[in-house]
Amino acid sequence: MMRSQTYSQQTVTNLGLIAGLRDRLGRLGTSGRVLAGRVFPFGTATLDAALPWGGLPAGSLHEVVGQAPLATAGFLAAYLGSVRRGRPVLWLTPERQLHAPALAAFGFDHRRLTIAWTRRPEDRLQAFEEALRTPGIAAVVAEIDGLDLAATRRLQQAAQAGGALGLLIRRDAAATVALTRWCIAPAQSDGRNPRWQVRLERDGFAAQYAMEWGEARGFRVL
Repeated sequence: MMRSQTYSQQTVTNLGLIAGLRDRLGRLGTSGRVLAGRVFPFGTATLDAALPWGGLPAGSLHEVVGQAPLATAGFLAAYLGSVRRGRPVLWLTPERQLHAPALAAFGFDHRRLTIAWTRRPEDRLQAFEEALRTPGIAAVVAEIDGLDLAATRRLQQAAQAGGALGLLIRRDAAATVALTRWCIAPAQSDGRNPRWQVRLERDGFAAQYAMEWGEARGFRVL
């Protein structure tokens, strides 16, 4: 029987030795092989119906665009809280402002999270690709601007190979091969639950949603 495991937050301040991070990710993935073809819904009928798969499929790359880092991080934390509970999540960031315990307010178990910090985008890109190929990881989130089509094509291939959910956070509008694109902006809250303005784009389809997240009900389209 496979035993579930949790992982504590760690901040990696030097990704010069990519091989060391790759070795660590390999150990994180020993809890079992990721099943290809898994789909992870948002749990709201309106949004999931707008996705041909009924949610975001594993083994694929998705991009998240936003100019408000806290809103973007909160939205992803609320979603990742329900994705493969017990499996590790890697978050690659150029800043030291992401704090795993703060994400617990969105229902995300911060003990699952490993934060890797480096200012060099090429280091984040290489670590992103390596992590996506590692079986057993629930999702890999990376904050990288300026990627071209060739780079995102490699990321998509890596996600397919490892079965992970790839989430690319960016602020620019360059073309990518991502399966879906999410534009996230903060919205006026009722003082109890966080809210966002969310624009979903995929294959010529686009729709705008006002969304809310609450601990009891999860996501809700307003």
